[in-house]
Order: sequence, then C-alpha cells, then structure tokens
Amino acid sequence: MIDKRELLDKSRERNLTLGMIEKDYVLGWMLFGFGKIKGLTFKGGTALSKVYFPRLWRLSEDLDFVFEDDFNIIAVELAEIFDRIWRSSGIKLILKAQHSNPDYLQLKVQYDAVLGKNWIKIDVTREAPIDRILSRKLSQRYSDYPSFKVRVETLEEMGAEKIRALVERKKCRDYYDVWQLTKLTMNKVRLKTLLGKKFQYKGIEFKGLDDMFPSDLLEILEGYWERELARLVYPVPEMKKMISDVRNHLKFLEKSI
Repeated sequence: MIDKRELLDKSRERNLTLGMIEKDYVLGWMLFGFGKIKGLTFKGGTALSKVYFPRLWRLSEDLDFVFEDDFNIIAVELAEIFDRIWRSSGIKLILKAQHSNPDYLQLKVQYDAVLGKNWIKIDVTREAPIDRILSRKLSQRYSDYPSFKVRVETLEEMGAEKIRALVERKKCRDYYDVWQLTKLTMNKVRLKTLLGKKFQYKGIEFKGLDDMFPSDLLEILEGYWERELARLVYPVPEMKKMISDVRNHLKFLEKSI
C-alpha cells in the first residue's frame, strides 16, 4: 500500500481532495482483482480515466462492467478476489450490500486503506458488447500498482454509450465526458452505427438533439454542477458554454441514426 505522502503529492498535482485520490487509488487495485473474472469487460468513465486517458480525464468513484454470463459467477469469486487484493496491496475489502435483478448487479464494497474506511460501488450490466473487446494495460499512476491488463470496450463504443446516456438521464458527469470525447478524433460514421445499435438494444426512439438537450436542461443541471464535478476534476468547466459546445459537436447525429 502506498503511504499518505504519495496521496498528498497526487492531491496537490490534481488539486483534488485526499479522499478522492485515495478512492482513485483503490479503484485500480479493485480492477486488479475483478479483471481476472473471465468475460467481465470494463467500461464507463473510470475506463476512460484508468485506461485511455489517465492524465486527461476526470476521476471517478465507481467501476462499471458488462458481463454476459451468470452473475453468480462473480458472487462466488468475491472472497478470492478480495483476498488477492489484500495480499497484493494490504487493502482490506468487505462486501456491505448486494442488489441484483436478471439484467443488473450492484455491489457496495467497503475498503480500509491509507486514510481509513470508505466504500466503492461496482455496477455490472448484462449487455453484450457490440464492438470488439480490447486488452489494455492499466495506467500505473501509483507507485505500487502491478503491471496488468484488463478487458475493455473500444473508445467508440464507450462514446456511443455516453451519448446514449444523455437521452436516458441528465447527469453532469455524462455531459462532461461527452464534451471531452468530442475533442478526440473518432470515426463519426462508426460512432453513429454503434449508437444506433445502443438505442435499438434499449428500445429508444431517438427523435433529435432535444432528447439530449431539453429546454430546461441548464435548470436541471445547475444545482448539481459544481457539487458533482468539483470532486472529480479541476478546474470545473463553465456549464452554459460547455453544454452549448457539446450540442454543436453532436449535430452530425441528426442526419439519421
């Protein structure tokens, strides 16, 4: 396990709280353990932060995976995973709550690390990846991280997933992630194809950008913007301009999905 001095250095480097930096550190060790489950594929904002853009992306507070097999496989392996993480890092883990239905599994895990006890949420969705699966090395952002690879969705599939999320919910971090993604060079034709499949899977009829940017969007986000994003990134971008930029970048979607 790293010491508090290393947490302090990372906290100053990113201008974020010690607690948030510690959680980011623990997330990497959680991936070390859960990444050994065959068929479990990493996705979401934490994948963008931990695998693709470790120095650019916001931090995250949970882990998101897709899994096509029986969720009981994960439950059966938990004790071994927790023991493996503890033996390798010194971080103690306890399962505090588990919720599931046929298509979704959520685990709330308490960890005891450098600063004491806190918790992490793990979300697993039963949804087959629609693009190829990659094997990528985790960024070794902390000094005691071992070198290992995880199964992860492609950048384009995660982009499609994030854009779909703008229709399904209105969360500040989703708009932030899409804003960051629009700065990258991605194949728009391929992205639209993947997004169309994502909409089809969820039975979503996409009518246009107003589905993602309703007239009251700024009012919906305003009360959460600083509170939600300031924990994860510094500086926090100005909301109105960022939302406008995202909408402008997504105009290509209206030409038909």
